[in-house]
This record gives sequence, C-alpha cells and structure tokens, in this order.
Amino acid sequence: MNYLLLPDFFAMSLLVGVLLAVRQRHRDREGLRLWIGGLMLILLECAAHIIYVLRNVSLTAHRISHVVALDAYLLAGILFVFSAVASLRSVPRRMLMVCMNSIPLLVMLGYYGMDGRKASVYWACIAVGAAVKLISCVQTKSWVHFGVLTILWGSNALFVFGGQYRNAVYVSLALVYLLCAFAFYHSLPRSSRGSVAVIGGFAMWALCFAIHPWISEKHPQWSDFASEVWNMQKFIITVGLLVVMLEDQLSNSEWLALHDELTGLPNRRHFDDRLNFLLTHAEPEHHSVSVFTLDLNGFKQVNDTLGHDAGDILLKTVAMNLATTAKPLGMVARQGGDEFSVVVNGADELENLQIRKLLLEAVEEPVNLGPRYADRVVRVSASIGVATFPQDAEEQGALMRLADQRMYEQKAMRDSLRRSRGSSERTAQLQSA
Repeated sequence: MNYLLLPDFFAMSLLVGVLLAVRQRHRDREGLRLWIGGLMLILLECAAHIIYVLRNVSLTAHRISHVVALDAYLLAGILFVFSAVASLRSVPRRMLMVCMNSIPLLVMLGYYGMDGRKASVYWACIAVGAAVKLISCVQTKSWVHFGVLTILWGSNALFVFGGQYRNAVYVSLALVYLLCAFAFYHSLPRSSRGSVAVIGGFAMWALCFAIHPWISEKHPQWSDFASEVWNMQKFIITVGLLVVMLEDQLSNSEWLALHDELTGLPNRRHFDDRLNFLLTHAEPEHHSVSVFTLDLNGFKQVNDTLGHDAGDILLKTVAMNLATTAKPLGMVARQGGDEFSVVVNGADELENLQIRKLLLEAVEEPVNLGPRYADRVVRVSASIGVATFPQDAEEQGALMRLADQRMYEQKAMRDSLRRSRGSSERTAQLQSA
C-alpha cells in the first residue's frame, strides 16, 4: 500500500470538515453546499485512488476503483460549475440539460475505467451525447452551451477515430475543469486574492488532465512529479475558497459597520462621516449644506396593530422610496427606529422647500404589505425638520440638533392640531345631541 496517499486523504477530510463547520455563515449557502459536495466527491476519488494503487488488489477491485475515481472527478466538476454559476442552478431546465449531457460522458468514463476498448461503445456514447447536445441547445438557446458541447464531443470523436481512448477521457475532464476555471473567473470578485488560487487551481488541474496521457505514454519518468502537481490542486482551490469566504465575511462586516441591516441604507455613523466631509469642504468654498431630519407619522400604529414584520416591510419600502428620491440630491440614512436623515450639498432655501416636498411625497406613497397581510395597503406621513450650514449653524452637532428640534416642533404642532380637531368634533357632537 502507498502510505504517502493517506496524508492527502486526511488533510482533504480536515478541509472539508472546516467548510462544513463554517457553511452557515456564508451568504451563498446553496453554492457552498454544491462546492462541498464536489469536494466530498474528490475525497471519494482520494479513497478510490488508494485502492487503485494497491499491489495485491484484485482486478475487479482495481477496475471499480478506477471507475469511481474517474466518475467522481467528472461529477465533482459538474457540481463546481453549478456552485459557481447561480443563474444555471436557478433554472431547473438548464440544470436538467447539463445533467442529461453528463450521462453519456459518465458512461464513457466508466467504460474506460473498466478497461473497455471497443470503439463501438465510445461511438455510441458520442452519438448519444451529440443528440442530447442538439436537444439541450434547442431548449436553452445558448450559443455558449452549444460551443462548449461541440468542443467536448468533437474532440472525443477525433480521439476515438484515432484509437486514443485515454486522450478522449482525460481531455474531456480537462475541458470540464477548464470550464470550472472560467465559471469562477466570472463569478468571484476580481479584487479577491482567494479567487486567484481558485481559478489558478482549476486551470492547473485542467492542464494536468490534458497532459496526463502524454506523460504516461511518452515520459513515464515524470509521472510521480506530475501526480504530485495533480494532487496539489484540490488543496489549492479549497484553501482559495476559504480565503474567498474570509474576504467575503470581512467585506460584509465592513458593510454592516456603515449600513443599516434592515433597509440597506447608510447608518448614523456613515451619515456623520459624510456630513463631516461635506462641512469640511463647504467652509472654504462658501456653499451651503442642508440636513433634513424625518420622523414617520403613523408608523407606531402600524407596528402595534399589525406586528413588527409589517413594520419592517413598511420601513424597507419607505427607505427604498426615499433612496430613489434622494439619490440625485444627496445621501439618505436611517438614524434608527422610524427616523431618517438626508444631507444635500449646495441647496438654497427655495431648493430646500422643493426637496422637502419631494421627500414628503416619497414617504406618503401607499405601501402594499403583500399577500401575508392580504395585500393590505397602508400609508404614513412624515414630520421634517431642516437646518442649513452656515445660515443656521456652523458646527455639525449644532446643525443636527437644530434639524431635530425643528422636526419635533413640527411633530408637536401636528399632534396639537390633531387633538384640537378631535376636541372640536366631540364638542360639535355634544351640541347636536
């Protein structure tokens, strides 16, 4: 037995265990599950390879382990592609077409693993694969799909025609893993350092598959070295994925530090930083900076009568409306609860009145709470306070406090007016009685 293969198996098992432990923290959990599924198939290949190289193993066990290793590589590559391309796994018809195209290739690899060398079987697999390709391309209407499958089955036909069955098998695997490299190149962030390891690992893996027949037949003295390079790739891509996940977690943490998780708007800290930046540059340039503070009227009633989930839907919709309205004007942020702030650079008094009107209209748009609440429509309004630098205040804290004060004064005036109206209605009712 080649005991040198055991460390690879246990190291791979450890890495898969780490991914299983952290999978709940990853945003694309479905993609990660598929990735882990692919790595577990690679782990199966490692176990089959250990059996395959045993000296005293029976011919049947040798052949079965070879079949398991080859098909595990192919199935793992397919799962890797699915994990990289979210749009592919989100359309069941496309997933079905990919799986259907994989069946003839699985049969061909399995037949080769059983030391089958009848050309008719390979031609049958190619014919079925070509027929399935035509059906799937008509269904998906994708030129990329057509091109990839044409290269795959076309190269197989050329190698089988020349009796080069090993080349047909390993070049097919090379094309699948090269497709993995392209898929992750387009799906992973370009700024990620881990993506370099993932993409490079798949590209190198594809190269190892492609040159394996050539090394085995022409340069067997390099077989051990090539095998080590081959086995190294599964660790490179797994470590690369862990780095991608770590970078994603750090990026997500940085985003959460500056944004409100519910609405996605900038939070108080982000707003304060932006306001400070604008004020710093406004003073030497002698232009104004206006702060609008909004507090929703009627939100508490919705929250208390329909529940917090309905309140969250309302907040998210109002936040989206405000963001759409304020985007060409300045920054809108959620300060907390049902309070929002907007900062606008360079607006005069007349423009502030127009902006205030636009913000009120954005808040007062009817909100449909969705089928969970029988498509109930609710409406809220807002009390808005405005303060402008440098006319109203020259210091950031004072500017915010003045905007808050004017907002609360307007809210108190509204509540007082509403109470007086209610009192007048009750008096009128008593007099008519």
